[in-house]
Amino acid sequence: MPKFIDRTGQIFGRLTAVELVGRGKKTIWKCKCICGNEINVISGSLVTGNTISCGCALKDAITKHGGYNKSSYNTWRSMIRRCNNPLDKDYPRYGGKGVSVCKEWLDYLVFEKDMGEPIGDETLDRINVYGNYEPNNCRWAGVKTQNRNTRLRVNSKTGFTGVSSVGKRFLAKITANKKSYYSKLCDTIEEAAEARKELECIYWNNR
Repeated sequence: MPKFIDRTGQIFGRLTAVELVGRGKKTIWKCKCICGNEINVISGSLVTGNTISCGCALKDAITKHGGYNKSSYNTWRSMIRRCNNPLDKDYPRYGGKGVSVCKEWLDYLVFEKDMGEPIGDETLDRINVYGNYEPNNCRWAGVKTQNRNTRLRVNSKTGFTGVSSVGKRFLAKITANKKSYYSKLCDTIEEAAEARKELECIYWNNR
């Protein structure tokens, strides 16, 4: 069990931790929001800034930004929910597995500025399926691209889609039209991840 840290009275965004209500695999605090509501929050979500209110911040975002009629807003709201709300049906596959949203994207306007609006059937896709929701790891992608990304999720042991280790070096691979294409051997995993992106641009037309 991790070392206990008393967070009583500490402030996290709009929330103030007032009482410890659970301690096991996860430490849970009852928090009071500046709007008057109370909510139970996992300690890790408070510390990382993933949960900053009882939900009123989302309502304020709708009122302030008028995002309710935009696809990007609906996507943003779903992203926040599945990473931060333990009651969301998708939380076990996202927030429950440590997937988080970067602090900047807790503000819808920043998310919209960074990502723009999706086109056609595009939805939000994490390039590295083991990574978090942040500008350098997200894109709008169609169903075909997302399916490719999902199929590679289980096979990737390096933590990067389409990147494998060859001895102490790394190699990027992509399959297009039933043919396999490879990058040159790279000295670091980051170089191989970039090489993978280049292969996607060439053979999958992902710009």
